[in-house]
Amino acid sequence: MELGRKVGHFFCLLKRKYVWLFFLAPAVAVLISIVVFPLAYSVILSFYDWNIIRAGGWSWAGINNYRTILFQDSYFRSSFKVTLFYLAGTVSVQFGLGLVVALILDQITRKIIGFLRTVLVLPITMTPVVVGIIWRLMYNPDSGMLNYFLSWFGFSPVNWTGMPGTALPSVMMADIWEWTPFVALILLAGLQSLPREPYEAALVDGASSWQTFCYITFPLLSPAMLVALLIRVMDSFKTFDLIFVLTQGGPGMSTEILNYYTYRYGFKFFHLGYASALSWVLLVVVTIICMILIRILQSRGIYAKRT
Repeated sequence: MELGRKVGHFFCLLKRKYVWLFFLAPAVAVLISIVVFPLAYSVILSFYDWNIIRAGGWSWAGINNYRTILFQDSYFRSSFKVTLFYLAGTVSVQFGLGLVVALILDQITRKIIGFLRTVLVLPITMTPVVVGIIWRLMYNPDSGMLNYFLSWFGFSPVNWTGMPGTALPSVMMADIWEWTPFVALILLAGLQSLPREPYEAALVDGASSWQTFCYITFPLLSPAMLVALLIRVMDSFKTFDLIFVLTQGGPGMSTEILNYYTYRYGFKFFHLGYASALSWVLLVVVTIICMILIRILQSRGIYAKRT
């Protein structure tokens, strides 16, 4: 009888102390099934040579997939160069325009800033597929709005997404249009959270607007800038929808960034083992670039490391 009471007391304490486990278990199970298991499976798959439309199943490849990617695949190197160009072009322009827009909005009265914020959010709320369709209509060589405006000045129609020289800048323009407001809103939030005391002291000392920006605004805004920079760098590496809708990596490989190259190997050529290895190489590349950016900002004093 005494043993039964002790056992019952133990389970009662267990139920009261660890009842949160029962509520957490469904979420953990879903997370494992849709995130952890696919990630682990892709790691395993990256060491195999597996083409799902080829007879014979899969065979162990070891590190051959990674060796081929890093040392033999010229298409990978070409896609990597396109990715870096795309990343540098889009992120730099988004930051320049976003900072200008944020500085302008910071000087506007609060009565209309709410409306302007709503306008800025509109491109972000659209899915990239919708943005791609809008810009594809604008780029249409026969009836697109851009060629219509060019015809006013006597220029002949341009096949914006069909020529190697204009295809990648055309995709970059659509990306810049969609995500510049995102950068502007993050920087605007950072500007509006800055303390007023340094600005009052600079005004008393007779500092110019440019000096105030260089020595007060820019350093104090660096945490928000770092957040926006890292988010946009990672998102740029993940770009897929715009390229799929506008160019599908063409013409040739002029717009084929690493993410689309991985998709092509996995879902067009069905080399799932090689595509899995490509995805993990892409993850390592993104991680290294983000770490380099953080180090550069810390070394220049733009972003102080928090201890």
